Formats: sequence, structure tokens, C-alpha cells
Amino acid sequence: MRFDLQSLKLFVAVCEHGSIARAAEAENIAPSALSKRMSHLEDTLKTALFVRSNKGLELTAAAAALLQHARVLLRDIAQMESELLDHAEGVRGQIRLHASLSTIVQYIANDIRDFLALHPGLRIDLQESLSPAVVRAVAENTADIGVFGGTTVTTGLQVFPYRSDRLVVIMPPDHPLSRKERVKFREMAEYPLVGPQAGSYLNSLVLRAAADLDHPLKLSIRVNGFEPVRSMVEARLGIGLVPEHHAERYVSSAPLVAVQLDETWAERHWKICVREAESLPAPVQLFLRHLLGSQDTGHHE
Repeated sequence: MRFDLQSLKLFVAVCEHGSIARAAEAENIAPSALSKRMSHLEDTLKTALFVRSNKGLELTAAAAALLQHARVLLRDIAQMESELLDHAEGVRGQIRLHASLSTIVQYIANDIRDFLALHPGLRIDLQESLSPAVVRAVAENTADIGVFGGTTVTTGLQVFPYRSDRLVVIMPPDHPLSRKERVKFREMAEYPLVGPQAGSYLNSLVLRAAADLDHPLKLSIRVNGFEPVRSMVEARLGIGLVPEHHAERYVSSAPLVAVQLDETWAERHWKICVREAESLPAPVQLFLRHLLGSQDTGHHE
């Protein structure tokens, strides 16, 4: 059984768009030609791949299995082409890293700087994502290494501890909680809160804490990232949770104060995930060892 790589690429497009017409437009091919390729693929496999419904095309069980393998195959080929091009241009390897924004700002930027100073011939492709997406990218082989937080299911992956940070509460200096050395989450819940990004590690911690209190949160606004949290707190739209590393900068440059959050979950633990460390390409293994070793030096500038 032989597969045409172009047909597999088009098959993935049809699955992702849920429509022959939309996939044809995205791939710049005539719908009739795309339909013919899908029919030929079904003939090759001797099984139906799609069922038409009011919602569009639905995948059969065979199509779902093929989609998983086709994605891995196409991405491996793309990575092979990229690495061979890198060698032709004098670059000796590429590392695909997906990570949460918090870890990029606090730790990974410095870790990459130090690593590339030692290995200038390597290249790192860094993508910021929420923790569930980071884990999914590693599982689906679109990332070599993932840095994530929380309780995202990591079945089939190897997980290593990376770094920890501590959350504090930032607020205007005249806020009723500003004179306290420490505050409990139940005290915070009495005031408007600048909510973290939906789906983020921090959001999962906040929602769990609110559920334990059985107390509705007064979410005045929800933002993506800690710089917007700072801006919203300065605008007196609520108090906000940020890592201590960020709070130190905010307090020194704005009319804000930071108060320790007196909760066990205020210390967040970040982790690294990979598929199989022993079978990773040599450059990826090298970078993984560097990240794991960086815990001992702990850059925080």
C-alpha cells in the first residue's frame, strides 16, 4: 500500500476544515480535484473515510486513525527537510520548544541565552502556548520539549520538574488589604479581581480555590498576561495575582504594592515534558540537560 504525500496533506486539510470546499480554497485546488483525490485515497485504503451530514463531513473511525498518523508523518517530513536545510546552511540542529508565557519571561529567555552562548550552531524555535496546548504539542510531535504547569494529563510523556515561582497580590497603595503582610484568598474574594486568561495554569488555581471557598468571584475583567494585569490594577479595576518576579518590577515603577498570598497553592510548580528523552535528537537532549541543570543556578534577573 503506497501513499501519496500530497493526498495525505489534502486529507488532513479536509479533516481540519470539515469541508471539501473550504479545504480546496485553503489549499488552492479545485474542489472537484480534491474530491477525486479523497475518493482515490478511500479506494487505496478500501474503506470509507467520511460520512456526510448536516454539519459537514464527519470522520469515520478509519479516518480518525489515518489523521493521527498522517499528521505525525507530515510533521516528521517537514522537520527532516528543515534540519537538512539547516545543515546545508551550516546550522547543526533545530529544537522546537513550546512553553507557557510565565516561564518564558521568568526563566526560559535566560536559559536559552546561556545555552546558545555555549552552542551557537543550534537554533531554537520557541512558541508560547497555554499549558494544555504545550502538552498536546509534545504528544503530537509538533514540539520536542514542553514547559507547562498544572495537572494537565501527560499520559505517554516523560515529565521532569523545572522551576517554581510564588504568586503575590498587587493592588493600589490605598486598597483595604494593602497594609497586610499576607492575605488569604478568601479575603481577596471580597474585592473585584482582574481575572487571569481562561485555560491558563493560574486560572485553574483561582477557579479551584474559589470552588473550595464556595464563594463567587468578583471578576471585573479577564486579561491575557501579567502586564495587562498591572495596567488594570493601576486603573483600579481590581486587584491582581502575579508572580513575585513580576511584582518586584511593577512596584518599583508604578503606584502599586505587593502583598504575599498566604495559600499553599501560591507556589506554582513548572514542569518539562518530552516524549522519550533517550530517543530525542542529540541537540534536543543537549538542551533538555541544560534546562534541567539550570534549576541549580536559578537565574532571576
